[in-house]
Amino acid sequence: MLVLGYPTMAEAADAGPALLAAAPGRLVACEGMDSRIVDLVRAKGSPVPDLPRGQGWLFAEVAGKDTPDAVRRLVAAASALDTRLVDDRREAAALWRIREDGAGLAGRSLPTPAYGGWEDAAVPPEHLGAWLRDFEELLRAHGLQGVPYGHFGDGCVHCRIDFPFRPGDPASAAVFREFMTACATRLRDYRGTRPPPGTSQ
Repeated sequence: MLVLGYPTMAEAADAGPALLAAAPGRLVACEGMDSRIVDLVRAKGSPVPDLPRGQGWLFAEVAGKDTPDAVRRLVAAASALDTRLVDDRREAAALWRIREDGAGLAGRSLPTPAYGGWEDAAVPPEHLGAWLRDFEELLRAHGLQGVPYGHFGDGCVHCRIDFPFRPGDPASAAVFREFMTACATRLRDYRGTRPPPGTSQ
């Protein structure tokens, strides 16, 4: 397992296509997260193994006979601030637990309740960094909060969002509708959330 550190999660996403090209078909996983999830796990009192310098990380896992060579190619292509190779299974499992525990905490640790409704939005991996920047801006513009993470090798992002659902309040429904429309419109520009040509729906 190779852990790659970047200044931000969006910059980690920018590196995804280079990693996919450096080790085609060899990445078992390429997952992204940022410091907000790590902070949530630490605040809960759970231990966090050492991470490379940065505020955004890619967890790149490779397997096979030529794994050392694949790791070298990934490090060379990554343009990371810092890297860490983890070959101890227990420590790798602890790092994956940050991702798993943090994903659950991200939906329960905001000042207001967070909801599904904008899950699994995906763009071609080469557009993921740009989409994450736009997504964060759209959250801010609508007065919303969420902690995104995802399968960066697939260009896929998860995020639960604190939509202000209030029964009988048309204004709260309008925030949800306007945000969803703005996101869908922006995703269309990136050719997002649709299968590649030639694949089934």
